[in-house]
Amino acid sequence: MLGSAKRPLLLIQSIQKMKKIISLIVLLGLIVIASPKPAQAQMAAAQQVSWDVSKIATVKAEQDAVWDLLSNLKEITVYGKGTVKSVEIIGTSLPYDRVLTFSDGAKRKEQIDQIDQRYKFMAYRFKDESLPKGIEKVSIAVFTKDNNGNTEVKWLARIEGNKDAKMSLVEQLTKEAEVYLSGMANLFNNAIPAMKMN
Repeated sequence: MLGSAKRPLLLIQSIQKMKKIISLIVLLGLIVIASPKPAQAQMAAAQQVSWDVSKIATVKAEQDAVWDLLSNLKEITVYGKGTVKSVEIIGTSLPYDRVLTFSDGAKRKEQIDQIDQRYKFMAYRFKDESLPKGIEKVSIAVFTKDNNGNTEVKWLARIEGNKDAKMSLVEQLTKEAEVYLSGMANLFNNAIPAMKMN
């Protein structure tokens, strides 16, 4: 009699265990789906994020040449039109840090998270110690795309923080992006073509 009374209880416990197992399987499936994807998928996903700053310029140069300039992180002093005085790279493997010293003496430490040589894009963020008051996170992505022998460069920034601090930083980073993109465009527009050798 006691054995038959235990059966419904055992059945309920078995069902609960099955539910836990099914939940675990579903969770593992979601983790696999959400795990890091190949660079092309990451690039597509990043471009669909809602960005707070989005600046695009067409540079009259081949994508490889533009990417060589961008991916050499110290070259920001070349196309930064005097706004970046010096650059220090800390570390040799990703993620590593870049410290920018601006012409007004201000410094900013950034963490370079990704430099994708195959798809020619990069992603970085402000380190915590360089976040302005009221800002929780700043993520930046720079994409390059071939456009019939020219290169489209897209500079994007996503900012998290309180409304006033965010508005101020959006304005600052918009101006900064405009300087970099126009500096890059001018650099290639004014480049002297190499002489052909016979």
